[in-house]
Amino acid sequence: MSFAFDLYVDRASWLHRLDPRTKLAFVVFSSILLLSFSHLLVSAIFLLGIHGILWSSKVPASRLRWAWQRMWPITVLILVLWPIFYPQGEEVLWQVWRIRITTQGLWQGLSMALRVDALAFAFLVLLFSTDQARLVRGLVKLGLPYEWGLTLAIALRYLPTLYGIYTTVSEAQQARGWVVGEGSFIQRIKSYLPILVAVIVTALRLADNLSLALAARGFQPGARRTYLRELKLGLADRICLPLFAVSLISLLILRFA
Repeated sequence: MSFAFDLYVDRASWLHRLDPRTKLAFVVFSSILLLSFSHLLVSAIFLLGIHGILWSSKVPASRLRWAWQRMWPITVLILVLWPIFYPQGEEVLWQVWRIRITTQGLWQGLSMALRVDALAFAFLVLLFSTDQARLVRGLVKLGLPYEWGLTLAIALRYLPTLYGIYTTVSEAQQARGWVVGEGSFIQRIKSYLPILVAVIVTALRLADNLSLALAARGFQPGARRTYLRELKLGLADRICLPLFAVSLISLLILRFA
């Protein structure tokens, strides 16, 4: 059974044709902007804008649905816990003992949840539209050693694969009658041990196969590498990069000054 799963979506779109360095700059721009502005409207507009970017670059709705299925537990958790642990504001909606739910706390929880979702999808703009080889070359062009760039790209590539391994092993164990996540807290932890062992064994086997594949392709750390096609900034990249810089500086001045 193959556990391969790649976030990259192969499409012929304007986003896929952009240089990886431009998309990395977009991730940096998005992260700084979203961490600087805590307003609900900013996070909501940015999240909608990112979905517009992904839609215009022909990323299928099934892949966006997959991303939301992984994000909604974190979103719900923030919406529930934020008003409880940060009871700010004077307009109290509900209070029991020391638990105090306010209108401002609810709005801040919603703003934080949207901000986390927008940050996650900003990174997905890069991962959905950039294959591993171009991502490594982009990181190397930015001055990162090739070995480091390859390690980072492999980590980003195999994180969803490890999740797929966990899902497959869990479903296989449950199909054989293994009960997962029931009983007391200790029993629930113990019920995940067989799944964890199988996932670790499969991950080690996957790592061994990966090392053999790198060795078979003649990978040598520190060796000088050449490329069939060099990365070059196109017209769209030359427009986007200054636009990101000017927009970020202007918005930061507006935010802090």
